Amino acid sequence: MTKRILLLGATGGTGALVMQAALDAGLAVTAAARDPGDIEISSPEVRPVKVNVMSGEGLDVALRDVDAVISALGVANDPKTLLNPPPLYTDGHENVIEAMQRAGVDRLVCISALWSRSNDFGPLWFRTGPVMALTRIYSQMRSMERMLSGYPSLQYTAVRAGYLQDDVIASPPPQACADRPPEGHWLTRRADLAAFMVQCAVQDDWLRATPCYVQSADGHVLNRKLPNLRTY
Repeated sequence: MTKRILLLGATGGTGALVMQAALDAGLAVTAAARDPGDIEISSPEVRPVKVNVMSGEGLDVALRDVDAVISALGVANDPKTLLNPPPLYTDGHENVIEAMQRAGVDRLVCISALWSRSNDFGPLWFRTGPVMALTRIYSQMRSMERMLSGYPSLQYTAVRAGYLQDDVIASPPPQACADRPPEGHWLTRRADLAAFMVQCAVQDDWLRATPCYVQSADGHVLNRKLPNLRTY
C-alpha cells in the first residue's frame, strides 16, 4: 500500500499539482527539488529534500521510507535548451531507477508525451510548430520508454500526455488508452494529468505500460493563453 511518495520535479507546474493531488489522496510526500526552498506548498505531510537527478546527489536519502516515485521532471523551453536538451529523461531517470533499486522501491510513474509515439497528432499548425520545436525532447522520451522496459523488475507507468493546458478544456475529460487515441484527441489539462499519475501510483494501474492520456480539442487552444511548451 502506497503511503509516501517521492515527487521529483516538485517545483514545476505539473509537479506542484501532483503534490496537491497526493496530499488530497492522503499521501505523505517527500518533495525533491534542486532548491527545496522553492517548494511552495507547506504541510506537515511534505518533507522537502535537495536532489539533483543528473548527478544522483540526494537520491538515496530522498528514497528512505518511500513506497513509490512520481517524476514530473522536465526541461526548460528556451531555444538553446530545445536545440540541445540535457539527457534528463534518459540519464536522469536512469540515476533515479538505480537509486530505487538500491532502496528496494520498484514503482515509478513518470511523464512522457503523445508525440513519443508518433508526430502526427494535432492540427497542422501544431505539428509544424511546437512539435518540431520539441523534436529532440520527444526523441529523448522514446529512449526513456525503451530504457524503462529494460528493467524487468521495475513497475513503471510512463504517461503519454498531450499538449498541456492550464485551463479547463471544454470537452469530455481524458481517458487512458493503450493504443492510438481517437482522432482529434491531443490535449491534456495539467490538473487531470497530476490526478491520474497519483491514481496510478496508489492503485497500481497501468503497470509496465505507456498509456496515452488525452482528450479531444475544444477549438479554443489559440484563444487561451498559450501554455509553456515544457512537458512538466
